[in-house]
Amino acid sequence: MAQWWYCLVHQKVEPENGCPNSERLGPFDTADEASHALEVAAKRNEEWEAGDNEWDGKPVQTDGAIGVEESGEDT
Repeated sequence: MAQWWYCLVHQKVEPENGCPNSERLGPFDTADEASHALEVAAKRNEEWEAGDNEWDGKPVQTDGAIGVEESGEDT
């Protein structure tokens, strides 16, 4: 089964053989699904932000940097 991706650089749908995965969203089963990748990502972000933002029962605090989490506990 072919997979489809949404390229963030070129802002278009592309097949499996395209830009590096680090520059695109996916995979999606159809080109039409891939064409809605930004909408799907925005919806998921809204749902996450509206949630309680807990990981393993502990509140997660970030400094705004991607991939940086602070639990408030000393390790």
